[in-house]
Order: sequence, then structure tokens, then C-alpha cells
Amino acid sequence: MQQEHMELPKKPWLEILEQCKIGPSPSPPTPFSLPLTYFDLSFFLSPPTQRILFYSLPPHELLHFDSILQTLKHSLSHALSHFLPLAGNLLWPPQSPEPFICYNPGDSLSLTIAKTHADFHHLSSNHARKAKESHFLVPDLPTSDTIAPVMSLQITLFPKCGFSIGIITNHVVSDAKTSTMFLKSWASICSTLNNTNNKNPPTLPSQLTPCFDRTPATDPNGLHTLYVKSFAIFVPNPKLLGLTPKEVISDDVVYATFELTCIDIEKLRRRVVATSSSTPRRLSSFMLAFSLVSTCIVKAQRIEPESKIGLIFLVDWRARMDVLGGLNYFGNGVNGYGLFVEARELEGENGMAMISNKISDALAEIEKNVKENKGVEMLDEISERWKKAMPIDKFVLVAGSPRLGVYDIDFGWGRSKKVELASISPNGVFSMAESRNGDGGVELGIALPSEAMDKFCSLFSETVKGYVD
Repeated sequence: MQQEHMELPKKPWLEILEQCKIGPSPSPPTPFSLPLTYFDLSFFLSPPTQRILFYSLPPHELLHFDSILQTLKHSLSHALSHFLPLAGNLLWPPQSPEPFICYNPGDSLSLTIAKTHADFHHLSSNHARKAKESHFLVPDLPTSDTIAPVMSLQITLFPKCGFSIGIITNHVVSDAKTSTMFLKSWASICSTLNNTNNKNPPTLPSQLTPCFDRTPATDPNGLHTLYVKSFAIFVPNPKLLGLTPKEVISDDVVYATFELTCIDIEKLRRRVVATSSSTPRRLSSFMLAFSLVSTCIVKAQRIEPESKIGLIFLVDWRARMDVLGGLNYFGNGVNGYGLFVEARELEGENGMAMISNKISDALAEIEKNVKENKGVEMLDEISERWKKAMPIDKFVLVAGSPRLGVYDIDFGWGRSKKVELASISPNGVFSMAESRNGDGGVELGIALPSEAMDKFCSLFSETVKGYVD
């Protein structure tokens, strides 16, 4: 990551060219609804997910941007026919005892077409900048107490440079795996239409076809027992959705992207093994990056040594529980796992090793319970541990994963120059994705107050350099 001198940015100029509604094509004649499951409940407390994909195009191709837009719209409509809930709403009608997801014939999502003269290369680079600078590229997602749209999109032209796609998604309905699968499906259809001039709707490959079957997940003797037990905790107001709004980021918050190459990761792995009191069962790139960033964030924010820290990562249960119908399950298939430590435990050279060992032990415990067909019991135990650990002084949470493959989202004009998770916050949430250059490395998005970011940059650089040299 390169640091640049940062001045207070001017408010970006944005011209709205079009506001339109895009529905699925073909549109089904009957409603389509899904009940909520246990995995959806905790995300009532989460703000919507915001992501920005930057695509660089040569100026001569942008002369035909109207044609590009038509292909994007056409393919979006076809993609929505495979992902009907994304064109629908989260509903809680007065006569219903519970909220649910519903697509009704005629429903559509909002698409904004815009143009800006903001600096494309500045916004899509890795260097530190004001976090708010890119947020105008993501549309709003208005909600009420009884209805909330699932998704909204914005396509923004940067003349002579490229365009961006901004996505905001209701987290109660979709996790990162589902939203990424949708974007890949949209991109696959768009690329096919773009390269073949075939106007007929292409079929989706099996790995991009969502599974909507929630019958096992709503079994009253299985996972649904946890849903009933937890509902009032996460949805305390009867008949009111009460969704968490977008977080407002202050002007002093800085966003930057950091990279770990596969060589960095391998040498970090050797260092962790050398400083660990016991050999971890596994040391994935995800674990090492999470451990590194967590220790650096806690140190950079100068948290009191006795403060209780919650280190949170998301466990994907799709491959672990039959009730979710496999890897293509549509919705939320993840659950937050918390490691609870004191800040002082993250000091010193063995802080990373300690976290890595704890993650390794946690995953081993989960796999053991899954093999014994005790997944529901394990989820209940995780929930009870959360309750016992409260209150927590500071959370550090990772969003995303290198396994999602966000840089594989190619609409037919090449891979994106940058993918930014704009909804990360300075309160300890950071993002993780695979490295764009495909070398097996990891890309990390961090947002922190300016002073803490300066300290984080130094700690990150010194730690990686110290481990890698």
C-alpha cells in the first residue's frame, strides 16, 4: 500500500442520467416467497452490505457506453429471473406473525445510471484516502417498518476511464456468498450476450444456479428450534422490521488496501509455527491474515490491556449442514464465531500464533460436531458462549473471504481493477478477498481514524517485513 498526502476531498460531482426499475425476464406469473431461518436473524443487527466494482475500459470502448449499458440491463433482467428474491422485498405485513422474503409479479430492483468526473484511478487504487470518497458510487436502500427492498444497484460512468457498479444488499436476505454468486451469474450472462450477440437468455452453469429449498432448514425438530429460541433476541419489536441503517462515516476515517503475497503468507506461516506453543492443525491464508490484521488493529487503536476483545470470523455452514442444501444455498449460510481474549494477549510476537491456534481449535471442534451430526447443538453452544462473553469492549470482525473469488466477476470487458467493500467501518470491521493478480495472495480493506491508520500502516509494514525478511 502506498500512502499519499490527503486533503479534505471536495464533494464529488455526480450527474444522475437515469433512474429505472429492472425486473426479471421472464417474469413468473405467481408470487415466490421464502421463510427466514436461524442464520438470517443475527443480520437484523447488521447494516446493509455495500460493494463497489471498478472496471477500467479504454476511451474508444467508452464511446459506445450506451451499448454497454443496454447489455448490462438486458443481462441483469435475465439474471434476476434466476434470483427472484433479489428483485423482491423483505416483508412484515400486520397480519403475519413473522417477516418473510417475497417476490410478487411486477416487483423490480432500482437501478441508477450516473456519470462523474471524480478521479477513477484515485478511487480504485490501494493508497490511503478518505473512506467517504467512494460512497457516492453506492445507491441508497430505503426501508420502512413493514417493507425493505433486498437490493439496489448503481452504474457510474467515468468518462475516458471506465465505470463502476455499486451494490447495496439487505444482509437479512443475502450473505456475501449469495451476492457474489448473483454477480457472477449476471456477469456470465452479460459476457455471453456481449460476445455472441445472442439475445436469447443463456443458461447458468450448475455452480451458479441457486438453491432455494428451505424445507430442511425450517424443520421444527432441527435448526428451526434455534430460530424460535433466538427470534426475540434479534427482532425485539413485534411487527417492526427495525433494520440497522447504513453507518455514517466521519470525515477523519481513512480507507486503504493492503496486500499479502503468497510468499509473505508462507513466511508468516513459518514464523507462526516457530512462535507457537503447539503446532496448529491448519494455517490457512485466511487464518494468518485475520491474525495479523487483528493484532495490528488492537495495537493501533491503543486499547487498554485489560479490555475484552471479541475477534469474530464467519463460519460457512453450507458444506457442513445438509439442511442448507449445499454450496449454492441462497440466503445467509454463515454464523459468527467469537474468540474472546484480553487485549494484552495480542501483544508480543506470539499474538498471531495465539489467535491462529484458537481458530484452528475452533474449526476442529466444529468439524468434530458436524461429523457426529451435532451441527445444531454446536450452533446452540456457540450462541451460549456469545451470551456468557458479553459485554465486549472491542470487536474485530472480518467480512469476505479469499474463497469468494470477487475478482472473477467479468462482464465481458475484463476483470475489475478493484473491488471495494464500502460498508466496512472504523469500529473494527475489515474486508478480505483474494489478490487481484491471482498469485495466491490476499487483499485486505481497512478503515480507521486517521491517527490509528498511520499507526496501523507502521505496524503492518514492520510485522510483515520482520516476518518476511
